[in-house]
Parts: sequence; structure tokens; C-alpha cells
Amino acid sequence: MPTVDHLIVLALENRSFDHMLGFLQHPDPMFDGVAAASAFSNPNVPGATPETVTVSDDALPVLPVGPAHSHEEVMRQLALRRHGRKLQPTNQGFVGSYDRTCRQAGATDRGGNSGALIMRCQPPSSVPVLSTLALEFAVCTRWFCSVPGETWPNRNFMHAATSDGETNISPRFFFDHTIFEVLSDHGKTWHIYHGDTPQTWAFPALWDLEARHASWYPLADFAQHVAENRLPHYSFLEPNHGVVPLLGDEETSNSQHPENNTVEWERYDRSAPADGNTDFRRGERLVAHVYEILRANPAVFERSLLLITYDEHGGFYDHVPPPTGVPAPKDPRGFIARIVDLFRRRRKPRFDFTTLGPRVPTVIVSPYVPAGTIETRLHDHASIPATARALFVPQAPPLTARDGWATPFNTVLTLDTPRSAEQLPNLSEHGRDVSPQSLSGSTRTDPAADAAGRLRLHGHLKDFANQADRVHRTLVEVGEPEAGGVDRSRDAAPAADASRVFTEAATRHRRDTHQE
Repeated sequence: MPTVDHLIVLALENRSFDHMLGFLQHPDPMFDGVAAASAFSNPNVPGATPETVTVSDDALPVLPVGPAHSHEEVMRQLALRRHGRKLQPTNQGFVGSYDRTCRQAGATDRGGNSGALIMRCQPPSSVPVLSTLALEFAVCTRWFCSVPGETWPNRNFMHAATSDGETNISPRFFFDHTIFEVLSDHGKTWHIYHGDTPQTWAFPALWDLEARHASWYPLADFAQHVAENRLPHYSFLEPNHGVVPLLGDEETSNSQHPENNTVEWERYDRSAPADGNTDFRRGERLVAHVYEILRANPAVFERSLLLITYDEHGGFYDHVPPPTGVPAPKDPRGFIARIVDLFRRRRKPRFDFTTLGPRVPTVIVSPYVPAGTIETRLHDHASIPATARALFVPQAPPLTARDGWATPFNTVLTLDTPRSAEQLPNLSEHGRDVSPQSLSGSTRTDPAADAAGRLRLHGHLKDFANQADRVHRTLVEVGEPEAGGVDRSRDAAPAADASRVFTEAATRHRRDTHQE
């Protein structure tokens, strides 16, 4: 197996496998999409016609309403049915879930058939970058998100192989041991490259020491580090979620989150895809940009392993029911912590973490991966720390029982020699127009823009903004000099302040610790 010196993970937002890749025309019959069988369907809501809604390949980059994806709603989408003594997911509740979401938002089409939109999948022409990489490298047909729930718990599994008992977004700090700390403990290096307000801020142990804070970089710096052969052992790339740009006059998010891609019903027509500057399109360009950065330096690319995945399915249909009976994390926490958790969660529905969430699109990229590879082994997001351990610190114990069980994905590197530049796809035309703002985030603090922008901060962006404010307060409390001069009396654009302060402090820490 070839040597991997650099593991790189890019995690986008809230898309299911079938929604993004279900209609991919893959030559391998092992590819488990929906193009080959039109029978994949969901029951329509009572009284609507047709009675059954089948999948189709006519999804647009936008939706009138973002699909619900709370834990409670995902369990409705999975529509568990009793099979013997056990409840098994059937994935028959997606149409009903989306119809309910539209009705609650007061945004339904005139025909009363809103729920059917959730069965529309992207044609390959709408996702040319992801489709090309899936065909030219390895596509995972059994990669499931770790929790049938929202973004944050699933991203936490990427880092800590646990969500600390959470199934929905809980904008707080987490203190679970992460793969970043494991690498540091064994003398290995890591960087977090981020856009505006990274969810990874939720782990203060990753930035409460100068040396660790110094390992955080704007996403734009990734290109320079690849060109200069300065990549660490592990790089985690987090897109621009759209919190900071929305405070200004330019929308530069590139996470592909559905709620960053909504239009009114009146505008939801065939003209919608003509707007090439949607967050959805920018996400495709980001993927191409990252790939092309690596392809431009073959010496680095041949020693790198790139994983492109999505944190959760975002409420979109997928036909493969997630597995049950998987190991729960069994977090190695003390008795007091478990008692505190018991009281904190006493009113929340119980979930034992033995059922995974729906499938998400995942592609593994390396010159050592044969074109057209289908990875059929079961993975969830805990495979990320499992792979990092396998590559760099095989002597380190698992973070939790989940990543102890999870299958590493580096085994798809099966070629004896790397594919040449002529054998690799060229995606430069798709990654050419990536704006600096979408890679680093705006830092506007104009209070008028802030007031206008806040009206547009929908659900998950409010959580990011609240977390940014929490991070900023912490930076003030610990005496980061960059934070002390910020005038918060007007509460002007706190997310932008946090992004700027955090990045400036990281730069200073690199200088002070001689990391640059």
C-alpha cells in the first residue's frame, strides 16, 4: 500500500447520496443508485395525487423551503417499522416530512403536492465536479452519517467519534477528546482550514493553547501550503457557512446547505438554475478548487489522500435504510459527567446511538485509486478518526467504541504506481472562479449591514452566530490582545469580529511559536 503523508478531509453540508449521485451513470453494476430502478418511491400525503411519488432526476439547485433534519424529523423520514423484535428503517417518510415542513413554513405550491419535491435528485449535469470525481476515483456507496440528526452532532463524530450524547445542534463547547489531540500527543501535525465561522470552534481544547491555536488557517491558505509542500499530516477543511458574508452585501457561502439555496415558490421554475452564483454552484467550485490545488503539485498529491463528504443528508431522500445494531460510542467519561448529562437530557427523547443516519455522498481521491472504484464497505463519520489513527498513530487507542469499530478507508489505494497527470481528470474550468471572500469570510462590521443581515440569518446560521459570539467572549476573557480593542457596545457583527480576532490571534501565535 502506498505511503500517505497527508490526509485531507473536506466536509460539506446536508445532502443525501441519492440526491447528489443517485442518477450517476456508473459503469460498475455494484453502484447502488436509483437510475437503474424507477420503483424507488415514497407514499404521498393523503389526498394528493399521485398516491406514490417516485424518484426523478430533475432537482434544481434551489428549493422553496429547506428540508427539516432534526433528530425527531429524521426518525419520521426513516419511518421505522417492526421487523421481528426490532425496529428497522424503511426510508418511507421523506415526502410526508417535507410536506409537513412546507406547511409549517406557510410555503406550499398551489397544487398541494409540495412533499414530492424531496424525491427529486440532481442530474449528473448539475453536479459535474462531484460526478466526475465519483467516476474517476472511488465512490462510497455505504457511507452513512453517524447520527440520524443535525449537522453539529455529525461533525462531532468526524472529530471525536461521538456527539457527547447530542442528536441535534447544541451550540455549546464540547470537551470530548478529538483526533487532533491524539495526533498532537504523538508528535503529528494538523491544520484546520476554515471559512467564516467553523463548527470546529466547538472544541476549545483545539485553540486554548498557543501551539494549537496556531494550527488554524483561513481556507485560502490551503493552496499556498500545498504549493510549498507545507501540509501537515491531517488537514480538515471546513467551508464558508454563510454567517459572515450575510452580514455584508455579498453572499459567498459555499457549503451547499439547502437553506442557503432557497427561493420563493413564485421563482421556483426552470429559470432558477440559470443563476450560476448560488451557494450550491459555489460548493461545486470549492470541491474543484481543492482538487485542482492538489493536482497542480503531483509530488504532494501522490502522498495525499483526499476525502470529500457531507456531514448529514439534510432531509433529502435516500433509498438505502441505514444500518442498526452498530456500536454506540460509550464515551469514556467519568461518573460525575454522566450524572450531569442525565439531568441535562432528562426531557430529551432517548436515543441509543446504535442506528446510523442516512447515506451521504462520499468520494475518495488519490492518484493511487483506480478509476471507477466502488467502495461498498460500511463507513460512518467515525471512519475519519479511524483512518487518521491507522495512517499516523496506529499505536493509539480508539477515541470511543465507534471509531474502534469503524473501517478505515485508505485501503482503496490499490494501485502499485500512481496515475499520471494525463490519466487524471482536469476540473480547472470548474474551480477557476472561487472568490477570496468564500474562502476566508468577510469581516465587515457595518452596523447597518449587520441589522439587515441578521434578518436573513435562518436557523443553523443563528447557531453558528451564537457560537461565534461565545468564542469571541472567551478570547476576550483569556486576554487575546486582538479581542480587547473591539467595540461591542453596538453589538455590531459579532460573528465577523470573532472570525477576524480568531484569525489574527492564530497568525500571532504562529509567529510567537516559530511555526511560520
